[in-house]
Amino acid sequence: IDIEILERYIARMAAQARRHGGKRRPHAKTHKCLDIGRMQLAGGACGLSLAKTSEAEVFAAAGFDDLFIAYPVVGEDKGRRLLALSERARLSVGADSAEGALTLAQVFQSAGRSLDVLLKVDVGFHRVGVPTEAAAQVARRIADLPGLRLRGLFTHAGHGYGAETPERLAQIGQQEGALLLQAAEAVRAAGLAVEVVSVGSTPTAAQAMAVPGVTEVRPGNY
Repeated sequence: IDIEILERYIARMAAQARRHGGKRRPHAKTHKCLDIGRMQLAGGACGLSLAKTSEAEVFAAAGFDDLFIAYPVVGEDKGRRLLALSERARLSVGADSAEGALTLAQVFQSAGRSLDVLLKVDVGFHRVGVPTEAAAQVARRIADLPGLRLRGLFTHAGHGYGAETPERLAQIGQQEGALLLQAAEAVRAAGLAVEVVSVGSTPTAAQAMAVPGVTEVRPGNY
């Protein structure tokens, strides 16, 4: 690792986020390195994003105390691990269906606890997440599950990596922020609070975080 380049890129992304008034929650699946995670926090990141429960367990054991598993987590076995993990860190996880979220809700409800959840919205990558127009309905179903607290929405415009021109990339980034905000407004109109509106993807970060109403960005390989 070239430390000077690493430090420069951490500072550059921090400056972009400050300019737009948003928080940074870098995705540590890229580096899987405790020392780099600490550098990101020292650079002003509010916490880290992880891809899997096992990754979050490693970072929590090392003292990282604000973690988001940015992928739908499903299964009572994972729920039990998340319950133990929530004793050591402020934890939130992704969900994109009430059925999947229910498997976690049952574990936390039985323990008299609550788990923060962010609904994954598909803004064009078509890998996981609910369509924008379905966000309010699915959010309501998740919010009604005892043992869970719907904290917000998130997305990942992974299709930005396939953009062939800077203009197309900027368009995808702007659409990422705008579509997620549209989903957030629909959820709010349904009577639910939306604290977090979180975008991802390094190539689209600058454009997506510039959309008013986006609160957080999760760049990984920047």
